[in-house]
Amino acid sequence: MERFDQEIIQKLKKEQIKLSKKLKIKDKIPVDKIKIVAGIDVTFTDIWKNPTTGIACITVLDIRTFEILETVFDEETVDFPYIPTFLAYRELPVILKAYKKLKTKPDAFIIDGMGIIHPRKMGIASHFGVITDTISIGCGKSKLTGEFEQPENKKFAYRPVYVDGELRGYILRTRKNSNPVFVSPGNNISVESSLKVVIRSVKDYKLPEPTRLAHLNLQKYRKKII
Repeated sequence: MERFDQEIIQKLKKEQIKLSKKLKIKDKIPVDKIKIVAGIDVTFTDIWKNPTTGIACITVLDIRTFEILETVFDEETVDFPYIPTFLAYRELPVILKAYKKLKTKPDAFIIDGMGIIHPRKMGIASHFGVITDTISIGCGKSKLTGEFEQPENKKFAYRPVYVDGELRGYILRTRKNSNPVFVSPGNNISVESSLKVVIRSVKDYKLPEPTRLAHLNLQKYRKKII
């Protein structure tokens, strides 16, 4: 990277560290009160171009019945490149535009990405949760950082994920013979409760229903506009 780019990266690192001091990794409400859960996902019209158009979808479900209560979309020009550990700076602006459209008030949000399983505890789910002061959970599909053992090959087997010797979340196998996901609190929820909410949000597929449906809705939306 150019020196100028490195200066920007150092500035963003400092911002993430500052935001991390506002994190609340404890339950804002009892976990059994979390019933209405929103899934958040983002896609792009052309992932290889910069700038490109980012599209966010938020799908809200009642996880007791898996009834869809609301789905919203929004678009935004994105010119921040993909840089590991700085995903929020690429995807959060369009997510926040969609968030402002919601008429339903979810009890919690599950975001396709990391929470505190992040070098500075500021994955996109944590960044979103701090800015909106909501209950947020990260559910990422691939390793970003941390030490862990693979869970057993059975549904809902899990193992702790440690970063710098601190428990930050869990690696969870949601289906037998399926790659596991990484679950961690974003904000306003504990590590253990984050795992419980994600498990309760899983139906028949690898991903929690809120983020799975948000992803499917995005694919349909994207086909209409390109």
